[in-house]
Amino acid sequence: MSMPRFDWRWIAGIAVLAILASSRQLPWWFTAATLVLAGTYIVYLGWLEWNGNAGTSNGRRVTYWRGQRYEVAPEPRRVSTPRLRDIGSGALYFIVGGAMVLGALSLVLRALQI
Repeated sequence: MSMPRFDWRWIAGIAVLAILASSRQLPWWFTAATLVLAGTYIVYLGWLEWNGNAGTSNGRRVTYWRGQRYEVAPEPRRVSTPRLRDIGSGALYFIVGGAMVLGALSLVLRALQI
């Protein structure tokens, strides 16, 4: 039986939810900073999904020929449109992250009474 992998993003997500749930008792700047940081990270993840390189390593391809292992350099990247399956998940990340950043902007503008 394999051991479960620890992922720090679960703890960060729970902390963000706890901060947002208690935002009435916390200072406005703390809640706004949390929204900006979490939203920016989610938009970054969306950008990785949109480009289709989420979770990729250095891009080197390993090939075996007659029992020998060869690492082949990756082909130069071409400018191309993202794949259809990458657009949907990337757009979802963009929408959620953008809403969080806009919510932080709303908090700041309300606190400064602009």
